[in-house]
This record gives sequence, C-alpha cells and structure tokens, in this order.
Amino acid sequence: MIGSRARAAFAVLTTVVAIVVETSGSVGIAEAMPTPTDAVVLSSTGPSSVLARSAPHRTARSTESSPATRDEHADSSRAIPAYRSPSSEDRIVRIFSVTFRAVAGERRLIAGKIIARQPSSTPDSALMAAASVTCSPANDIPGAGATENVLRGRTSTLTPRFVYVAPRTGTVTCAALASGLRPRPVSRGYASSNVWVVDSGSYLSVSAPLGSWARTVDTDATSRVVEDRGSWTALSRIVRVRAGRSFQVVTDHKVTTCSSVGGSRDSSTGGREICAGHVSTRGSIARAIVTVVQLADSGQACSAPQVITGSRKVTPMVHHAMLAVRGVVTVDRSAACGDRFRIRSSLRHDGGAAFAVHAPSERATVLPR
Repeated sequence: MIGSRARAAFAVLTTVVAIVVETSGSVGIAEAMPTPTDAVVLSSTGPSSVLARSAPHRTARSTESSPATRDEHADSSRAIPAYRSPSSEDRIVRIFSVTFRAVAGERRLIAGKIIARQPSSTPDSALMAAASVTCSPANDIPGAGATENVLRGRTSTLTPRFVYVAPRTGTVTCAALASGLRPRPVSRGYASSNVWVVDSGSYLSVSAPLGSWARTVDTDATSRVVEDRGSWTALSRIVRVRAGRSFQVVTDHKVTTCSSVGGSRDSSTGGREICAGHVSTRGSIARAIVTVVQLADSGQACSAPQVITGSRKVTPMVHHAMLAVRGVVTVDRSAACGDRFRIRSSLRHDGGAAFAVHAPSERATVLPR
C-alpha cells in the first residue's frame, strides 16, 4: 500500500492526467481560432517524454542563491506494473522525491523527466505509462501529469511540470509517481510480465526560488474533438509578467487520435467517449499553436503577436501522446506597452484522423528565461 502523500498524487494521476482504460483506444480536443497572419514565429519543439530505485531525498535551501536541486535515484522500484487493476493503489509507484524549505508565497518550478522504456519481452505490444508530480502542502495548482502509450522495445519521455507556490513557510516535499495500464491486452504470456521501466536519465527537479510573476495556468474547459483542419483554443488567459527583456512560455497538451472509440473519455466528458462517430485508423497530425500578445494599459494589443508552434503525428499504436512546446517571448519596453500578456493555447488538426484534446491536461507555464 502507499501513504497519504502518494494517495494525493494518485488523484493527479487519475484526474489531471485523465487515465482511461481502453481496449484499442483514443481521446479528444477543440473554439475556432485563426492562426495570426501578422505574427512572429518564435520556435518549434517536438514532444517529450520521461521515467524510474532507492535513495535519500535531496534537500534544497530556500534562498535566492540556492541552486536547482534534483533527485535522480528512484525512491522505489524502477519497474512500473501495468497489469494491475485500475482501482488498485498498489500500481502507483513513487519514483523520486525532493524535500526543501520554502517561505510563504515562494515560487519554484517542479519538473519531472520520466523516460519510460517498455522492454522488448512484454506480451503486450503497447503499455500506457503515466507520471505525475505533486507537492505537500498542496496549493491552487495541485500538480501536473503526463500520459503516453509506449510501444514494445521503445521509449517515451514524460515531462510533468508546474510552478509551485508555497502556501506557508516550512518544509515542502515533492514527489514523482508513475503507473501503468494495458490498453491492448493479449492472452499470450504472463500478464505480470507487462511492466515498463523508468530508464536512466530520469529525475525530479526543484528550481531555485523564482520571481513573483512565474506561474502555471490551466483551463476549466471541457475536452473536445478537433477534425477537418479545424482548431480549438483550449486555454486563454491574461497574466502579469514583470520580466525585463524576455521570458519563457512552456505549454503541455495531451491528445488522442480517434483510432477507436475507447479511451476518449476523461474527467471532463461526463463518461462519454468523445471519439464516437470520428473513428479512423489513419493516425492524426496535431499542431499546438501558442500565441502571446502584449497588452497596453487599455487592454488593447500594443505589439505584434508572438507565436510558438510544435506538431506531432500520433499513430494508432501510440494512441495517447503528449505534445509540449517551448519558446521565448520578447518584451516590448516602450511606453505604449504594459506588463500584461494574453496567452492563448490552441490545437489545430493538420491531417489524418480527428483527435481528442484532454482539457484537464492543458496548461501553460510562464518562467524566467
């Protein structure tokens, strides 16, 4: 069994990451937003994925000069069972943890890199790997998660991350947890051989204290399906960024190609499989478009939109996949511009089958450069 901290993180794995049992599955996205024509394209990055054996917790000092701290030695086993019941807490494995002291209101980036490797000997051709990061005591952003199907003999990297704001002065413990499921179970071989492994190079990191404007923002939207070259703005927020000349924006998205009906529900769909009526085995090309506009005090745009893009083809075998994009935003320091920025995160269908966007996993993180 696992303790209370792991049970809290279990909720992140099952709600934020939106774990769904499928038999040959898929999942969803969608508010039409045209791509800006008068825009500066900042950068394009592909998806990333990441995963974990027993070691002492790392401890960080809570000062501006404190270096980033990370745990690379798993707290438990490197083997993550994918064959246990979805309702079994024993399938959740704590892989990393870091303890540090923080002052109330202090902000830290909590980031996991979990490299999931599925051995070539597993009976199932694909296993679902999920990872989450949470901190105790919790705050308004309870944590972050990532889910992706890993193919036999392959690896995927999961990168759950969020900016943690300490609710009080004292000790904070952050943990990375992992779990697995069998999206395409087969009858041959021993079911207990369906295990994925947290590979070397994985870690949980805690940054040095960040500025007061660093933050993670999420959405209260419900998941939708995007098809036929359509697009949907999953997140739109105005945030105050008191950066000097530039800052970073990192966004994370979970998408599912509608290769089957199963697997296209999550905590926001009311039990519905939203890929129903959209099934195709062609795979999907999903593009993330993050548009950042600096605003004047009046609320009007004061400079050209800046755009960060990234795309991924999600095959029917992979089915569930994470798409992460990162870019640098330049700050206009002219008198006409203020320190507020509108951040929009949209998903666009660039070809193939329709795909679902899981809104509970949509988030944008604003960080110093």
